[in-house]
Amino acid sequence: MKKRPIVVMTAMKIEASSLIEKLSNVTCKTVHQYTFYEGFINSYPVVICHCQVMSIHASVATYMAIEKYNPIAIISQGTAGAHGKNIHKGDIIIGEKCVNIVSMQTPLKREGEGSNPLTWNLLTFIDGEENRFEYQSGDAHLVEVAKKVTYLGGNVHFGNIGSGDVWNREADKILWLHENYGTLCEEMEGIAVYTVANNFDIPVLGIRVISDNEILGEPYDRSIALKSQEFTYEFILQFILELS
Repeated sequence: MKKRPIVVMTAMKIEASSLIEKLSNVTCKTVHQYTFYEGFINSYPVVICHCQVMSIHASVATYMAIEKYNPIAIISQGTAGAHGKNIHKGDIIIGEKCVNIVSMQTPLKREGEGSNPLTWNLLTFIDGEENRFEYQSGDAHLVEVAKKVTYLGGNVHFGNIGSGDVWNREADKILWLHENYGTLCEEMEGIAVYTVANNFDIPVLGIRVISDNEILGEPYDRSIALKSQEFTYEFILQFILELS
């Protein structure tokens, strides 16, 4: 590929199948558990990576994609659970920032003093420096590209994506994250993709469709992953237009 490709990271095959069908001249390469679909959209090179669920897989696959393809941008897309009362199934979340929701420090409590997760604080642990809370940022230009995409399947929200290897189903915990850290949704791979991409100075953005809202009792529906792929495809078309 002569042009630096756009790389799309997806955790589940159902989150990638529709996008893969949009590729022309597809070549499939599998390295252990990670599958890379190389092809073209409107004659521009695009690589879709099926990286498996959870952050450790996303970390490895994102690094592999950067080393192999030197992408012009990385998009982390798929499904997510809602973190707000005004966010519904089918809505799209654009991750201006990504928050690690499992990097925590608990208050000191002695034996028999119990545990209260609502008193835990998110924290970024930094070698050789004072530990502090930090967001991972999405690329500002890619956010602007996302604002130009027309989406009729629901509302589009811009803000913070919560990410980590956890599936929160407790309404109070979900609302605590939303109120204290501004999270609009949660998923498992974004924080890994953002962190690795930012460490290598590759523009990155998360695009997520809401598959459930535990607070409002909107049940999980994995088939809604199609909507995230539809939005991502239109995003890619818009981004390619700006690159030409």
